[in-house]
Amino acid sequence: MENENRTLTCFTLLWGATYLGIGGLQVMKGTGLLPHDFISASLFPPAVAGGLVLAIVGAVYLHGTVEFSKGSFEGKAYVYVGIVLSLLFGALYLLTFIADVVNARVLPADGFEQWTLLSGIKPALCLGLISLAVYTAEGKTFRLQDSEGITE
Repeated sequence: MENENRTLTCFTLLWGATYLGIGGLQVMKGTGLLPHDFISASLFPPAVAGGLVLAIVGAVYLHGTVEFSKGSFEGKAYVYVGIVLSLLFGALYLLTFIADVVNARVLPADGFEQWTLLSGIKPALCLGLISLAVYTAEGKTFRLQDSEGITE
């Protein structure tokens, strides 16, 4: 059980720092605190709302890390909420990406002449897909309750 919590603690710390860092970069670029050409605009677009969403997801993961460090079982709840938020926003950005592909390639729309596949890929999409891969690969680690913890 201790090893499983250590794995989840490392996971929440890594994902929380990643989401918070990328979200912070997007917010700073969107508000003008960083120049728009600081890191590629296609990798980290200047989007205040998108950056705030990523920062909130990161804060959820980091709060899970705090709960795990206290030895609390409630840390798992924050892991679940963080994963659900990651998957929901990843799915939302995936649908946006698909709509952009349709607008640019299938039904050429105005304003999409210079659009490329790389410009449609956003950090939330990548992080959501990675979260899905981690969740499916390590699904047993994210179980809510172990079978030996259930008493009848």
